[in-house]
Amino acid sequence: MKPKAHILLVEDKAMLYKRLAMFLKEENYSVSSYTPSYDSALEAIHKKKPDIALLDIDLEGTKTGLDLGETLSSKYSIPFIYVTDYQDDETFHKGLATKHEHFMVKTKPHLDTKELLRTIQTVLSRCNEAKDGETKNSLFCYTGYISDLKQQAKDAVSEVPVPYQEIVKLTTKNASGEKLKPNYVRVETHNKKSYYLPVSLTEIATQLPLPFARVNESEIVNLSEDILDGRINGTRLKIGKTVYHISKTYKAEVENRIRLLYHKLR
Repeated sequence: MKPKAHILLVEDKAMLYKRLAMFLKEENYSVSSYTPSYDSALEAIHKKKPDIALLDIDLEGTKTGLDLGETLSSKYSIPFIYVTDYQDDETFHKGLATKHEHFMVKTKPHLDTKELLRTIQTVLSRCNEAKDGETKNSLFCYTGYISDLKQQAKDAVSEVPVPYQEIVKLTTKNASGEKLKPNYVRVETHNKKSYYLPVSLTEIATQLPLPFARVNESEIVNLSEDILDGRINGTRLKIGKTVYHISKTYKAEVENRIRLLYHKLR
């Protein structure tokens, strides 16, 4: 049976590496050979690029797992999870700066392998969804409400492909700011054309490619460089003449998408 994914397991304690590697292999993942340091991790990556990495912070040598996390993020774009004994706030915030997918503290006397497995599955699923979205270039949308389209001439076009690169936003409001019919989303392009999808905003949000991020209860916007003009004071986005407010609920999601799309030095 083909392995589900290849995991880079960076752990300087040989016995813990052995137990984790055995567990992951039993779950049908392939695992790198014993990798206790920053340098050996880079060697392992060059031999076979992993789908995900599990990083201890305290490693052999002068460089730590935090150094490795920064390299995986900035140079290799490999998703990674910290699995560490460190529980202090300083280490946690240093970890945040390296743009990890999750920070998991080893529990005593044993690591919670069920929680670890679910975290791995969640991260891999999210990454795979992003890759799948990149292979599809358009949304297939209705030209109006389905009930209205039934009154059209039989040869009139009712559904059309709308390229992602032309979409500015998806919203639950019409061009005048009034709410749409329940469970409908309006797709607006850069040239102000509107199309419709008979789904909720929550449902469509899980199916869109990486550049799209929900910013508030009624809007999803396109963060790609061809569409986005920029961000204002971290709380608003500007596209053309329109400014979009980022609610607290979705601020972390927007920040994460920007991090994945753009190279930010700070």
